[in-house]
Amino acid sequence: MTINGIQFDPAELMSKDELLTFLREHGESDRALSHIRDCQYEKYGNELIWRYPISDGWHHGTFIVPVKEGFISLPFDFIDREEFELLELNDSAMFNADEIQYFIDDWRSFSEDLLSAMTDMQRILRGE
Repeated sequence: MTINGIQFDPAELMSKDELLTFLREHGESDRALSHIRDCQYEKYGNELIWRYPISDGWHHGTFIVPVKEGFISLPFDFIDREEFELLELNDSAMFNADEIQYFIDDWRSFSEDLLSAMTDMQRILRGE
């Protein structure tokens, strides 16, 4: 499997249940997830974990993590000063292609709107 030019074997990743168990045992937070990111960065040169900082209507954001079975969403709602994002593991779910498409469409809309607004801000600041 290849993502962003990074080739990896999904069989070498944690399973969904292994990941959730690890996170429950280590704090259900971004800080706990950082241990997995570090191991994956060392092995693949990439963390293979993506932070999606846009609300899906239920949570403030989510982490997208590849696991043996596919890709899992690890949503978060709160941010702690020391633990960073606090994960809502009871709401974790495996993605399917339609759900990823929803996230792609939402990101595209968000980024196009923000880019347009910032371009107008720059134009205004330049006095144009």
